[in-house]
Amino acid sequence: MNAPHLIGIGRLGGTDSEGWHHVMIKPSFRAEFDHIVDLYLIFEENRVFYVTISDRKQSDKKTLVKFAEDGVAEERRLHKEVILAIEDQDYQEEEEDISFIGLDVVYNEQMLGCVVDKFFNGAQDVLVISTALDVEIMVPMVDYYLSSLPEPEGVIFLQNMEELLFASGLKMEAGQLMALEDES
Repeated sequence: MNAPHLIGIGRLGGTDSEGWHHVMIKPSFRAEFDHIVDLYLIFEENRVFYVTISDRKQSDKKTLVKFAEDGVAEERRLHKEVILAIEDQDYQEEEEDISFIGLDVVYNEQMLGCVVDKFFNGAQDVLVISTALDVEIMVPMVDYYLSSLPEPEGVIFLQNMEELLFASGLKMEAGQLMALEDES
């Protein structure tokens, strides 16, 4: 499962005796907030709650909400600050537009293999490339390894792969991918 990329849109304030939570929304998200139902509450120490707004109202120029989930008020009291966040839709759309699975991968003008999987490792996306030698190579999707995003022909060009190939027990020699134990 990929971790969602979140955008902070405001802060969660205190709770009144009737269970209404005061929310302070950044000005650029106020109009959009009226249509938001699902939120992430980010607490200290990277604790995150996924919550649903069940009711909302305005009182004395304050925005108040109720959540469908229990325990939010109790958890809120344990932390100095709680950030309200939503998923970054621009990132989601970008992710959905580019499918890397099945694309050919080229290194040093030679076919290296085919992308069989892509995952997020907590720091960056990683491509899993299956080679003709039945060895899978994991390549972080960073500029150091990717010379460019996929070409219109559906090809990914890699660079600086010597160390990753070696770590996978492979090498590129005379334009051909070989296992290291084939040297003898």
